[in-house]
Amino acid sequence: MAMLLTVLTYGPAGTAAVAAALAGPVIFVPWALLCAGMWLHPERGNMQPGSRFVGRLPGVVQRILRWYASLFLSVFILVGLIVWPLLALTWL
Repeated sequence: MAMLLTVLTYGPAGTAAVAAALAGPVIFVPWALLCAGMWLHPERGNMQPGSRFVGRLPGVVQRILRWYASLFLSVFILVGLIVWPLLALTWL
């Protein structure tokens, strides 16, 4: 992150454009992996049947929440890896 900030601040325009395109994957992917680990961990995840809040919901609602979370994280990773760099390079 410090290197990315340095390139964006002091680098030439072409390098800054590439760094801006790569900023999306650098931010999106670790965040999505952190959320996946916290939400969907098989034993201690926040969306497992034994969790504090989701565990009290009916089984069907729990499955729908886990399905939605996995779909959301998949789309989030795809946007961060593919859509963000394409748009960033197109706009610059």
